[in-house]
Amino acid sequence: MKEQHFLYPYTPKLIIDNKKVKKNISNIITKATEWDVRLRPHYKTHQSEVVSYIFEQFGISTITTSSIDMTYRYINDVINDIFMAIPINIYSLDRLDFILNDDYLDRFIVSIDSIEAFRHLVPYLDNRKLFFAIEIDCGYHRSGIDIEQDDKIYEIVAETMQKKLTDKFYGIFSHFGEAYNFVSDEQLLELNYENINKLSKVKRLIESMIDRSIILSIGDTPSLRIYNKELLNNVDEIRPGNFVFYDAMQYLHGNCSLDEIAAFLYSPIISMHPERSELIIHGGAVHLSKDSIIDDGIVKYGLVGTWDLDKITLIPGAYVKSLSQEHGIIVMDKKYLKNLNIGDHLAIIPVHSCLAMDAMIFKDGVFYWENT
Repeated sequence: MKEQHFLYPYTPKLIIDNKKVKKNISNIITKATEWDVRLRPHYKTHQSEVVSYIFEQFGISTITTSSIDMTYRYINDVINDIFMAIPINIYSLDRLDFILNDDYLDRFIVSIDSIEAFRHLVPYLDNRKLFFAIEIDCGYHRSGIDIEQDDKIYEIVAETMQKKLTDKFYGIFSHFGEAYNFVSDEQLLELNYENINKLSKVKRLIESMIDRSIILSIGDTPSLRIYNKELLNNVDEIRPGNFVFYDAMQYLHGNCSLDEIAAFLYSPIISMHPERSELIIHGGAVHLSKDSIIDDGIVKYGLVGTWDLDKITLIPGAYVKSLSQEHGIIVMDKKYLKNLNIGDHLAIIPVHSCLAMDAMIFKDGVFYWENT
């Protein structure tokens, strides 16, 4: 079989621009240092040994994951402190040894949001490497104990004290998921100020109960743009993930520049329909996921541009109109469409880079590029 050229692949490829990845990581590490908080990046965005190695080169040893398997993949002589920031599935508790027996691992923190989950976890907490954190819901209404039902939080704390397990209590954490729907700095500041204030009060009360300090952990990519040292004064660590690649949503919401976007689908044109100002790419839901965003009243499944091996140039007004399993339909003005041909490749910026990476990384669909 003839070896494929990466510029003309026979399947769509998710291109990862390592140069931009390094710049994005360096930028956030510098800011976290200024803010005096620990950066514990979420690995569910990239799920990549290559990107993990870049983090390691910057000295990152503490990370966030969302599954037992993901955790195991990244333990090594550098990455040794891992927080699985999703409530523990009690049926995976018997697999904890899979993680805890790794000689490189120093600490593994699991998450709970109920007294029931805590009681299932207790028999395993005699392992010196295992710790737990309580997830608190500040209004996003996903997982976590509702912060207005704080009696449920303190019930876990009281039982922790009763069982003499306070040294296993890592801290409390929350995810302000509403941030992904906000555009203005004012909205993001209000969300973070109110939620950090509420969480700080819970943190202080717990610390007074157990007579030791605990960690307050928050973090999302949209809020990075409004963080400052004063706002994060009572926060110990942040757990953003998307910043490593960014995507169309972050770009359209003003959270990154086009030059910071480090992941895009490189897709061939397979059908052209100038009569309706549309073209078809080989690039569908199995490559991009079906996340969408409303921009200027239009539902978009991706932004469209060209790539010159260094930067992406957006084609004005062009966007992914719809996705089926393998096909993507692109709307494009005829004056730009006429310059394209069957077989040309377009750079499609996914709405959600985390899902695009998840779709492509496990089927040899990712190409790492660095322009020197």
